[in-house]
Amino acid sequence: MLSRDLEEGKSQPRVIIYSGKGGTGKTTISSSTAVALARQNKKVLIMSSDPAHSLSDVFNTPISRNEPQKIEENLYGLEVDTIHELKKNMSGFQKFVSSSYQNQGIDSGMASELTTQPGLDEIFALSRLVDEAESGKWDAVVLDTSPTGNTLRLLAYPEIIIGGNMGKQFFKLYKSMSSLARPMGKNIPDEDFFNEINVLLKQMEDINKFILNPSVTFRLVLNPEKLSILETKRAYTFVHLYGINVDGIVINKILPTSKTVGEYFEFWADLHSKYLMEIDNSFYPTPVFRCQLQRTEPIGPDALHDVSKLVFGEQSPAKVFYSGKNFWIESRNKSQADEHREILCIRIPFLKEAEEVEVKRMGTDIVVTVDRAQRIITLPRALYSLEMERFVAEDDTLKLVFREVPVEKEEMELNVNKNVLNKLRTLRKMKF
Repeated sequence: MLSRDLEEGKSQPRVIIYSGKGGTGKTTISSSTAVALARQNKKVLIMSSDPAHSLSDVFNTPISRNEPQKIEENLYGLEVDTIHELKKNMSGFQKFVSSSYQNQGIDSGMASELTTQPGLDEIFALSRLVDEAESGKWDAVVLDTSPTGNTLRLLAYPEIIIGGNMGKQFFKLYKSMSSLARPMGKNIPDEDFFNEINVLLKQMEDINKFILNPSVTFRLVLNPEKLSILETKRAYTFVHLYGINVDGIVINKILPTSKTVGEYFEFWADLHSKYLMEIDNSFYPTPVFRCQLQRTEPIGPDALHDVSKLVFGEQSPAKVFYSGKNFWIESRNKSQADEHREILCIRIPFLKEAEEVEVKRMGTDIVVTVDRAQRIITLPRALYSLEMERFVAEDDTLKLVFREVPVEKEEMELNVNKNVLNKLRTLRKMKF
């Protein structure tokens, strides 16, 4: 989907998703954001999708893994238990996969472990986010994600499973064939399996639509270090490829410049200063926020509230600080009708630095590959009947050029054999 249009009349809570390299302090930044919003009299849910949950640690209080739990006035926390979500939603799927492994001679205990397919936990974490955001209970939802690599898989996996429109059609065909093969005694999934997969596909479509909502934004947390900057650049490119708005970059753990801390720390402080300039230039025009390394660990709501003031100052963390256009269509009309062109433009930051860019068309979908990032994009209906002519990379924009397929005269004559047409024309001229 390329649209970000909201359903009319349906209010959406503010949703902020924080991601970043492991160890950058994104749990602290996301938690401080949630505390600040709650103390602005907004009802807020802070969620964690990281299997190594640390919300309980940063708030210094136990947090439930099944239902939102109150932390303080207006603030609730939830550490999503993806195993529980999987069992609740996909018991039929697990049963079929487990029996398939056991038929291959695998021990039942091991088969049960293998039913937890890679990526499903990420899907259910996002699905729970959508459920909570659409429940009407919250003014804002803040998601603290797992380290960047898992977050990117969390975004990509639903689309990989669906496989675009062609994937949906294949699944329908497989379901129809399965109903015919089941009476023959084959190891074919039952109706519960297909019903759950249908629900899963619907959930993934809802996720893809939800994260393109204007009230949903990504914020990337990094440290002023080379490896952290490089990983954040990759994440920045990937997220834009999915049409998601990144409205802020947060630089955390900046060493203060001081001549009283000794030569060792002065070296790192100077290095941080150089990287700060690089970050400002690299991610422009996305706003960049800064937070110095604190003298004490920010544990508990009051300390986290202080961190939010350092990051956002007097601004509300709920604000959408930047909204960029990632997809748009340009038209080019020339004097000749057969030279009409429609150009699908995709903004991809750091495209100039990419070593490999590839675009393939698959029916009503296109597959865009930028180095290790890949996206299946369903084309707007206006481009369905057009032919993709070529693609070009211009600065940070990938342009896909589509043209109208010229209609040959012989095709207009229903592809009738030319010799037959000549005979018919001859017969019409004959006098009987």
